[in-house]
Amino acid sequence: MSTILQSIPSSMKIRDELEQMVLNDLLGPVGGAEEEISEPSVRDRYLVGMLAPKRQELSPEEFDELPQGGSGSTEDGSTETTSPSAKTMFPSSFGMTFCVDLDAKALQLTARWGHYHRDRSATLTTPGGDKKLVWKRSARGGVSEPIPLKVGRLNWTPDTEFPEVQVQGILRKRDHFWTITLFLVNGQEEPKKLRDMAWIFQPELSVQSPDGKPVFHSRPQRRDPGKSDPVTYAEEQEMAMLYRHHVEFGVGHGVSIHVDCPEGVCDRAFRLSTKVVPTYEVPRTTPPTVTDWPKLTGLAVDMKELGESTTAELDKKLLPLLTAYAEWIKEREADLKKPDMALYKQPGQSALDRCKTTLLRIEAGLKLLSEDEKAAEAFRFANLAMWQQRLHSIYSQKRRRDEEADLKTIDVPGNRSWYPFQLAFMLLNLPGITKLDHLDRTGEEKAVADLLWFPTGGGKTEAYLGLSAYTMALRRLQGIVAGRSGECGVAVLMRYTLRLLTIQQFQRATALVCACEAIRRGDEKKWGKEPFRIGLWVGQKTTPNTTDQAAEAIQQEHGGGKFKGRGSGSPAQLTNCPWCGSKIQAGQHIKVETYAKGRCRTVTFCGDVLGRCPFSAKQSPLEGIPVLVVDEEIYRRLPTLLIATVDKFAQMPWNGKVQMLFGQVESHCERHGFRSPEIDDADSHPKKGALPSAKTKAHPLLRPPDLIIQDELHLISGPLGTLVGLYETAVDKLCSWEVGGKAVRPKVIASTATIRKAGDQVHATFLRKVSVFPPHGLEVRDNFFALQRQPTEDLPGRRYVGICAPGRRLKVALIRVYVALLSAAQTLYEKKGYGKEADPWMTLLGYFNSMRELGGMRRLVDDDVRTRLGKMDQRGLVRRGLYTVDELTSRKDSTDIPEVLDHLEAAFDPLAEAKRKEMQRKGHIKDMPKRPLDVLLATNMVSVGVDVQRLGLMVVAGQPKTTAEYIQATSRVGRKFPGLVFTVCNWTRPRDLSHYETFEHYHATFYKHVEALSVTPFALGALSRGLTALLVSCVRLQGTEFNSNKRATRIDRNHPYVQEAVKTILRRAELVGNSDNDFIKNLKTELNERIDQWLAEAQKTAGGRVLGYDEERDGVTVGLLHRPGLDPWDDFTCLNSLRDVEPTVGLIFHDGGLDADASFVTAISEDTEGGEEDEG
Repeated sequence: MSTILQSIPSSMKIRDELEQMVLNDLLGPVGGAEEEISEPSVRDRYLVGMLAPKRQELSPEEFDELPQGGSGSTEDGSTETTSPSAKTMFPSSFGMTFCVDLDAKALQLTARWGHYHRDRSATLTTPGGDKKLVWKRSARGGVSEPIPLKVGRLNWTPDTEFPEVQVQGILRKRDHFWTITLFLVNGQEEPKKLRDMAWIFQPELSVQSPDGKPVFHSRPQRRDPGKSDPVTYAEEQEMAMLYRHHVEFGVGHGVSIHVDCPEGVCDRAFRLSTKVVPTYEVPRTTPPTVTDWPKLTGLAVDMKELGESTTAELDKKLLPLLTAYAEWIKEREADLKKPDMALYKQPGQSALDRCKTTLLRIEAGLKLLSEDEKAAEAFRFANLAMWQQRLHSIYSQKRRRDEEADLKTIDVPGNRSWYPFQLAFMLLNLPGITKLDHLDRTGEEKAVADLLWFPTGGGKTEAYLGLSAYTMALRRLQGIVAGRSGECGVAVLMRYTLRLLTIQQFQRATALVCACEAIRRGDEKKWGKEPFRIGLWVGQKTTPNTTDQAAEAIQQEHGGGKFKGRGSGSPAQLTNCPWCGSKIQAGQHIKVETYAKGRCRTVTFCGDVLGRCPFSAKQSPLEGIPVLVVDEEIYRRLPTLLIATVDKFAQMPWNGKVQMLFGQVESHCERHGFRSPEIDDADSHPKKGALPSAKTKAHPLLRPPDLIIQDELHLISGPLGTLVGLYETAVDKLCSWEVGGKAVRPKVIASTATIRKAGDQVHATFLRKVSVFPPHGLEVRDNFFALQRQPTEDLPGRRYVGICAPGRRLKVALIRVYVALLSAAQTLYEKKGYGKEADPWMTLLGYFNSMRELGGMRRLVDDDVRTRLGKMDQRGLVRRGLYTVDELTSRKDSTDIPEVLDHLEAAFDPLAEAKRKEMQRKGHIKDMPKRPLDVLLATNMVSVGVDVQRLGLMVVAGQPKTTAEYIQATSRVGRKFPGLVFTVCNWTRPRDLSHYETFEHYHATFYKHVEALSVTPFALGALSRGLTALLVSCVRLQGTEFNSNKRATRIDRNHPYVQEAVKTILRRAELVGNSDNDFIKNLKTELNERIDQWLAEAQKTAGGRVLGYDEERDGVTVGLLHRPGLDPWDDFTCLNSLRDVEPTVGLIFHDGGLDADASFVTAISEDTEGGEEDEG
């Protein structure tokens, strides 16, 4: 380790230094304007920024795809193959098109490039002492005289010594402006020897007015309102208003462009120039402070303070939030009258009207706290719980990282404060959660679902965790309502789409539930005897379905290996205690009591050996950490907060026990918990060991979930979203109950960082109107609750760097970028002596659009990247070894994912490195701290939910298929430290090339480019796949009559459950899908035909035949429902997973490239993780 004594620069400067080192390596000139290159070819020394002599032909193998490896998954994304089949040319020109004021008279051009020629070095010598032959660079180009603007073609030679290198263009005169296209063209012929002399390197082309005036402007782009539907047009107008200060001045051709505007001016530019490696720093979005809005003075954001405030004090402490927001709206109304808003009066007024509505809702929430003591008490509970959650999450994280941790030091206001938007979101939702007769709960068409929209990493999760804590507390304070208890049962249903996201959010939410349980234990009289618990309800590949399976998994853990048996998951979903950070070893700290031997419980204890943690075996011998991860125990114990994947709801028609999640219980066993017809249990149990005798007693229905949270709403789209919307018909029905003669529905909230046309999606999925919070203002930089900050040392943004290497293989480009970044980071860490300060950029996170592309890169990292890193000292950087390479994909076992996330937390630190070497020397291998990850390769599984603060570096392999995915994925880095994202574009894909050519403008406005989502739950294709499942779910789970498996044979067309199911489906279809009379009539006919088939099957009783929903191995019970498989799909085939919609086939053509075998064509079916959610 270098011992250079120097002051270490700021994080932002370290990042900038890293970026410059990489650009020097990839673009050059690394040695300055007159550098010498002691390598055989300049083209091999640099990756980008070169124009070939004319007629440089490329054959298809020169631009093959990444070598394919691994198999795909719906969680990982699918592979695109876009290599051209015909020969093409290596680019010998690039250029740009732009608009100029009509009154401009002339333009001035500048062209620069590097020319390399073979010569003897002035400094380098051969081993024999002779001057070494090298490539010497000379700077070429020139500045033109003012070129008059006139219609026609333009030709200019920048350097008379290179007459074949020209700037060519064409000028067109429009009604109100000039449209000009310019190209820098390398027209030289390539010699047979010393070929690099005819290539030009590091080319630049710029254009400006001779007098420096800002003559460049955007080309007006107006849509005809008649060409799009009103909703789409209105949203487009709002987007144009919000981004009116982000102007697109031109577009590149084979290159990107950079724009220079006068200070304080955004709609005019004085210079346009090409940019081979474009960059853009997306500013950080943060909540406002008192400095931004002095009216916020006095607002209490300290969770501890709010949790300890009286009801009277709450009003005073929260009122400044309303005052400041009202003042902000008033100022925006004044802005609406300014000249730059002349074109946007209507969208501007609509935006401010939504802001006023939001203000009224926040006021209603604050008023509720002053009028309803139970609401105020629940609000205080939520604040106290969130305070402890925040405190212990920080403490636990420090313990996991082996850092100094002291609760008293952590317990300061800065670590336990709300952002204003989080408080506002809670307040505006309080009435809808608290008042069962609120329109959000009783309205069929007018109910509102609140969508929390905030940039990734901004604090959305804590906002809805606070609402969850409020809901859980309020139910207990409200007691029995309409004969149903709120102490037991699922209060909050939190749903996710991806397994990785679900597991990580489960770990975060567990800390909150631990805080709730700690409060309850301190006051059982107020909060009840039933523990607050959290459940993880996901597929059997992740968690066990039964306690017996959990026992088998833990038994294998005792043997020292990981459980891999029979496709069933493990109960070991927590690697560390969420309260104190102590390590949890599955074989030591998870205790399983099976039904036959005990309470049918899988208990996870904190691993604190001294028993100081309230969730250790010493302090909580019966409960441990309040988590339920086994399906059987979730049904019996009914966690207060249930976290699930949307896939899991495919089990509704197959599994009668699912009804218990919606409060449909019929009895309670004192030893084993709740029962329903599908739960096998004896009515009484004798005393067994320390367990007293137990009886089963009748129990009234429980309150169904009051709050449904759908995180990452943008993932509910396409086939998955369509089926989720269809199944939501049953979920909404089962969550509804009657109070005072009115049907009460659950309150729905959702969150996302990327969405368009949210109203359509929310209506189709949840049959609710949408209210987006925070509502936007008049420009994207300020909506009061979120402000875009200009990048500074204190508030750096996320820097995006575009790499496009036309004519080069994508795998070559990725190898070069990986090697340059890894070596440059090591140079900063080691040679520059920055040590731990360089840690954020020491772990490279590689993002891929599919599993197969990642698999190919994994081989390249293990081979080519590793080899090249060992030689980087020859190019002015340092050598680096790759010790730890891992991946985050669907190939990972469920128990491995938490370990990978923990491993990501391990930081590069010279002191830790020295400690590791010392322990290795002493032979203490087992106790050695983990070596940090050098490279983590990931698919779109990582694009949501992964929150690792130390990560600062990512390489994206090819532009993701959607802008939403691109934003989500790249937001994984730069959460705490300045982020750096290298996007390596595949120049053979039009999407990649388009985004590269408009790189700066695209990144400045990429939220504007987020694609609208499609959800069509009552489309014919969706009905063919899900109608039977929907009908059976509504009939089977409504009560006990048809619940158990064999009661499928009791079907009665005139039974109220059957009639209600048909009515519910038809009404939903009418409101969501299609109100056309013929459609509804046909749907009713289809439902009746399915009931007819069901009745016909039930009447086949010959030979003792019994109809069940699923077949049983008793020789007589046959299944009404069929699983998808090799047999043809019929009316009673039901999905095991909502992802198993249609199999997809990818054709992969191997053309004999370097990483391929002999040419062949093969078809590979895309495997899915659908079976993950199959309980069978």
